[in-house]
Amino acid sequence: MRKAGIAVALTGLAAATLTGVFARDHILAVDLAAQKASEAATAARIVERPVPPPPPLPEVSRRIRPVVPDVVAAPPVGEGGLERVDPRDPLGPLGRARSLSEGPPKETILYRPTTAGAGRFEAQGYSVRLEGVQPTDVGENCTTPEGLSWPCGIHARTAFRNWLRGRALNCVVPPVPGQAEHVTGCTLGKEDAAEWLVSHGWVRAEPNGSYVEAEEVARKARLGLFGPAPITSRQSGD
Repeated sequence: MRKAGIAVALTGLAAATLTGVFARDHILAVDLAAQKASEAATAARIVERPVPPPPPLPEVSRRIRPVVPDVVAAPPVGEGGLERVDPRDPLGPLGRARSLSEGPPKETILYRPTTAGAGRFEAQGYSVRLEGVQPTDVGENCTTPEGLSWPCGIHARTAFRNWLRGRALNCVVPPVPGQAEHVTGCTLGKEDAAEWLVSHGWVRAEPNGSYVEAEEVARKARLGLFGPAPITSRQSGD
């Protein structure tokens, strides 16, 4: 009878133990299912938002760094920076160097020149001074070795005018005349106008120029400015 009671007790204890185990497993399964349901609900509430792109980096401006700002100031540069442009065309044929393939510069025929003095003239809107000489001013007076003063500037202009006689000169000048005086060489036919004036003594050559020797010859021959006063000047001075 006692053994039967012990067996019943052990059987009850085993049943209780199994019941506890099953209950614990059931609770764990319920908790796991609830956790998964909660995670699924949370994931459903999450909305994917696009990530905005990063802001652009500031553009580095390559400005000129002044080396000596107190002496040389940097030129103003706009926000757009510097822009390389093509070089402009020259203002005239005298404003640029010529290549060998282009040959010598082209001459322009200047009609009806008006002499403003020995070595200077005007024609077709151009004001020209002959290159390589020192023009003789109209108001210049010369003195002979005998001490006689005479208006050599007027006589020099008259000699230049008589030599030209209104004939056209060939000169290298820009296509369009300007207000400035053009210093250039001119020819009358095949004769150099500046050389004619220097060799006849009516103008002086530029120092170290092409006509220095021609001036020395005129001085030795006492021609033009370096010679005696013309007869008309001597008669007017008596």
